[in-house]
Amino acid sequence: MLATVVMGDDVIIGTQQAELGPSTSFDDFYAERWPHAFRLAALMTHDAEAGADIAQDVFANMSQRWTTIERPDAYLQRALTNASSNWRRNRRTAARKLHLLAARGDGEVHFDGLADAVARLPFRQRAVIILRYYADQSEAEIASALDCRPGTVKSLTSRAMAALAKEVDR
Repeated sequence: MLATVVMGDDVIIGTQQAELGPSTSFDDFYAERWPHAFRLAALMTHDAEAGADIAQDVFANMSQRWTTIERPDAYLQRALTNASSNWRRNRRTAARKLHLLAARGDGEVHFDGLADAVARLPFRQRAVIILRYYADQSEAEIASALDCRPGTVKSLTSRAMAALAKEVDR
């Protein structure tokens, strides 16, 4: 299934990835999964530069433990979700404590209106929407990535969709 996301003038098309076998080298895994990982992190953070940094950090950590990772795609998904959540938490803390010292800037990246509405959702709701409709993940896969039950994924999706419907109606 293809998903299209517009980030400024760039059109990003993503596909669901098939799980790689254990004989795949890390270099092959990295080369194939980098675009997907970058886009996923950029969408979760609503910041392309942060998305690139997060994806790069996750791959660097994975390379150190490559031989012990049983399900690389699931590991990557979970690590990207956790790192994006941590980035958001750290950004809120920095904004609250450092707002007098430096102006926050989002760089040159521009997102469309729907992406802006998704970015205003609480992190877990945003992650569910991105993982479900962009990354085409199942409820079970999303529950694993967010470390919650599938029923929680359903309620987060319902709340997120209701909030997005209100945004679209404005």
